[in-house]
Amino acid sequence: MPMPPNRYEAETRVIRTPRLLLRPLRADDVDHVMAIYNDPEVTRHYELDAMTSREQGQSMLDFFLEHHDRYGLIDPATDKMIGTCGLFQWEHENNMASLGYDLLPGFWGRGLMREAAVAVLAHGFIHKNLNRVSALTARENPRSARLLQSLGFSLEGRLREFAFWKGAYHDMHMFSLLRHDPATTELIASLGI
Repeated sequence: MPMPPNRYEAETRVIRTPRLLLRPLRADDVDHVMAIYNDPEVTRHYELDAMTSREQGQSMLDFFLEHHDRYGLIDPATDKMIGTCGLFQWEHENNMASLGYDLLPGFWGRGLMREAAVAVLAHGFIHKNLNRVSALTARENPRSARLLQSLGFSLEGRLREFAFWKGAYHDMHMFSLLRHDPATTELIASLGI
């Protein structure tokens, strides 16, 4: 049986994909954010440690609400938030943003983040008039690099010792996706608009 198409509900900004419901993060999502970011596997390639307090979760949520166009990834079967995905570092004059995402490890390897990222990227190119989306990933995180490449992102280069976390410098890989890239046409078509 074919998967249902992605669907965007403009009035609520909810995006429905074949297996997920993506909704904008809300002020009452602190416990959901905390549940995601208290997992050390989620934070392994971040400049932060696994969260241990609700205050840390509130701080992360406040940051997302102020600086990101971030969606909670809801598993419709359980109504549980299993990750987030969104756009941030907006440069409106250049029609650019960056892509960020996280997913609970129990849901890795199923293609769910790819499904969510396709919807978020399509939304960005269609409704936010983006021309370029960039993404940084740690060199030690090949899973994230594979996701970006599967979405059509191009590797632009390695930023040597670009980031410092958990007591060490880390090389980062810079990826980008442009509006006129062939993969973007497919992403836009996938939103069903």
